[in-house]
Amino acid sequence: KGHTSMTTISGMSSKDIERIRAPANLPLWKNVCFSAAGGVVGATAVYPLDIAKTQLQMDRTGKYTGLFNALNTIKGEGGMGALYRGLPANIIGIMPEKTIKLAGNDFFRNYFKVDDPSVYPVGNIGLEGLSGGLAGACQIVITTPMEITKIRMQMYKPAEGEVVNQLKVLTDLVKEMGVRGMYTGTVSTFLRDVPFSIVYFSLYGIFRRKLLDEKGNISSVGALVASTCAGVVGASTSTPLDVIKTRLQATPPPGVAPYR
Repeated sequence: KGHTSMTTISGMSSKDIERIRAPANLPLWKNVCFSAAGGVVGATAVYPLDIAKTQLQMDRTGKYTGLFNALNTIKGEGGMGALYRGLPANIIGIMPEKTIKLAGNDFFRNYFKVDDPSVYPVGNIGLEGLSGGLAGACQIVITTPMEITKIRMQMYKPAEGEVVNQLKVLTDLVKEMGVRGMYTGTVSTFLRDVPFSIVYFSLYGIFRRKLLDEKGNISSVGALVASTCAGVVGASTSTPLDVIKTRLQATPPPGVAPYR
């Protein structure tokens, strides 16, 4: 008789397990480059929403009534360019941030043997989350200075008639804050990013496996659905900590004592 594949305790053949557990066969450098390119495009596309989020989180006087009101008000006060103030800081930080997060996630997944079907035939959600969480903890060395410069630029109020040179404003901010100032809010960044990464990578693993076809492949739409659903839940759980981080990192309005 011909060779038959071994059947596991769960009733799944070894070939089925390999299809389900097989990671994307992309070298790390390609994964980083694709993710960074996607990060730049994504950050640029949704940046107006990000700046509106920051303004809403810092609004203590009820200036804005909601997201769309914030977008219209920011645009009305500073033109379309105001909706993209702080984008250079975001773009500059994306490549090293993605490199650390992806390399860290791959390292910890390999260390915990998450993708080894002989150890975890159908995956291990806990270790997937732990790997992502540890990677998220590593990336804050880049995320913290990137976030504080982005937020300060988003809250920057140009003088009347001033033509804003974003790179000059960014350079001046970095000089003014210094290395120590660039890491203001590190703890709150840690408390935001680590839980988000744990939730995201755990849920993404679950959703991804649910959306595999009979050949063990996932479509682009399926991958998008899995990552979107995981991201929505992760962001929902970390939003309160994101508000705290924003208020710690932003320059307080005149007459308002800074948080300590």
